Amino acid sequence: MSTEANDDSFPGQAVAYIVSTWGRQSYVSSGVLVGRNDVLTASHAIYAAELGGLADEIKIYFSYDPDESNPTYYTPANQSYYDDFDPDNDGLIYSGDNRAFSLGGAERDIALLSLSEAVGDTYGWFGINYSFTSGTVGVLGFPGAYNNNLTYDSAFASKDLIDNYVDTRNLEINSGNSGGPIFTGSGDNVSVVGVVSTSAAAASVTAHEAWLTSTMASNDSYIETANPPVIDASANAIFRFFNTLTGTHFYTGDTTERDTIIAAASSMSYEGVAFAAADAATNPSSLINIYRLYNTSTGTHFYTASEDERAHVTNNLPDFIYEGIAYQGYASEVSGTSVALYRFYNSSTGTHFYTASESERDSIQTVGSLTYEGIAYYVDTA
Repeated sequence: MSTEANDDSFPGQAVAYIVSTWGRQSYVSSGVLVGRNDVLTASHAIYAAELGGLADEIKIYFSYDPDESNPTYYTPANQSYYDDFDPDNDGLIYSGDNRAFSLGGAERDIALLSLSEAVGDTYGWFGINYSFTSGTVGVLGFPGAYNNNLTYDSAFASKDLIDNYVDTRNLEINSGNSGGPIFTGSGDNVSVVGVVSTSAAAASVTAHEAWLTSTMASNDSYIETANPPVIDASANAIFRFFNTLTGTHFYTGDTTERDTIIAAASSMSYEGVAFAAADAATNPSSLINIYRLYNTSTGTHFYTASEDERAHVTNNLPDFIYEGIAYQGYASEVSGTSVALYRFYNSSTGTHFYTASESERDSIQTVGSLTYEGIAYYVDTA
């Protein structure tokens, strides 16, 4: 029986929720990171002869939560897959061809997606066990039967003695699990042994070692060349970046600025939507401007809702350049919609850090160089 798994920590966060679209028809499947930018899934998750072949669009999400709005997704820079796993195109994939030296059906239902971002550096990745024969395995995926929440099940499984598939009949496999990992181990030590094809069979990685090893070795060439992450976000979203050179954060609500930074600034690590700017329609009487200033000495930015503070910095600190209104916040709490934005001063960098997360606020207060300055103003949730 499957149970809901944690999608915010490894290994769950390295399991991919995949949406493939052909015209107006979409198909949900799963996948798994097995390298910095390598995603294993099922060929039938991205290819359907009856729909015209390879999907028109493939969106890949990590640390996916169906209740989260506006999640970040990635699109593959390249796809390596089989197109003959269902030779008669009847939608029914047989487990194997009962031949030791050839592959058919589920044995060939495996694909490798190459990303242009090293997302594995953020989410981690599974190892690959090419020598699995039998033992206790786990399965992770996003089945529709569980509202596309990440679920886990475990049971005994074995590789077929003749064909290149893992018998998964002891596991609960539902629609949406396709492409997800069959794996051994637990915690930080997990290795993929197969990729879910049907409710009865998973493509074993054993017979695919040569091409997987070769393709994954060359996949680094795709990193930072194309297809930056695409962000589903509302018009009020405020995006957060971490500057690896200065150790500081940058915030912007400008999607053009966001996309330019993602594409061109390798030192700026995109961290997603931090929060949302105030909505003028919610409580117009409480709206306040948030001012942005640039420190030419440190290459960092400062944000404040105080006109007096903005004027003081502009008039007395010549290194700062006033850049205008960044977005709008609330002067006071708006019941039911707003959250507090907390402000910290970093004595090591001479900069400020802002977060709308209470848990992040609490953990940061243990860092000696960061001084909590209180609530800066109020914003909407992301």
